Amino acid sequence: MRILGIDYGDRRIGLAISDREEKLASRFLTVENKSMKNTIKEIKNIIIKENVEKIIVGLPVGLKMESEQTAKTRLFIKELKQKINPPIIEANEVFTSKMAEENLLNAGIKREKIKEIIDQEAARIILQDYLDSKFI
Repeated sequence: MRILGIDYGDRRIGLAISDREEKLASRFLTVENKSMKNTIKEIKNIIIKENVEKIIVGLPVGLKMESEQTAKTRLFIKELKQKINPPIIEANEVFTSKMAEENLLNAGIKREKIKEIIDQEAARIILQDYLDSKFI
């Protein structure tokens, strides 16, 4: 089974995908978030093509009350649930963008290139955390 990790953003949505053994998450793709309808259609096509059976969506939940980005992400999840079959699991994703940037810098990736893949790396972190939690 393959699992899709999603880091939702207003402009870009980072995607990561697991291996079939559900042990390793890899950066996969960045989807431009121009309209909810088109974005969900594109993600639905990816789910079909990659035989995805579960989705993990990062939900930015902080220590204080719900943020505007949390509300937008919840709306995205609601819309996605109406259009696809695989179950969707929400995962706390506080600080994943910062962790993603640090990971990419430590890997020697230049700052200019980081912008292109940071959302994918954030999705990879979200998904890898989920995969790791299954084996603890």
